[in-house]
Amino acid sequence: MQSKVQGVLLVSLPTVQAARGDLTALELPQIIPFEVKRIFLVHHVSDLEIRGEHAHKKCWQFLIAAAGSITVDVTDGRIKETYILDRPDKGLLIPPLTWGTQYNYSSDGSLLVLASEKFDPEDYLHNFEEFLQYRETNS
Repeated sequence: MQSKVQGVLLVSLPTVQAARGDLTALELPQIIPFEVKRIFLVHHVSDLEIRGEHAHKKCWQFLIAAAGSITVDVTDGRIKETYILDRPDKGLLIPPLTWGTQYNYSSDGSLLVLASEKFDPEDYLHNFEEFLQYRETNS
């Protein structure tokens, strides 16, 4: 499902259902349009905590609720959309220069993130006003 926020895409992941359990596979690069250079898992987050609250200058991300549910807000500074990731067969593609926030983690919520770049503190925009200025001059 195409978002109104440019480049954001909610993706239904191919899943094989069987009596012994479901299997969801991520074929690369068919599903994820970038080379995955980093994978991390955010878990044991209190439902009162807010994660993310930043944008990346060049890093793409693909978010999947590996367990439980997580609410994700994305904005390009003009349009904001909210997604609930609550199944491991649903992924959210977030391009660079998109502000992302994750919250409302269920008690078993576990967010799997596939990233196009290795960790680089210089790639992060942590201040929303700075993000808006950077986006205006670099997009």
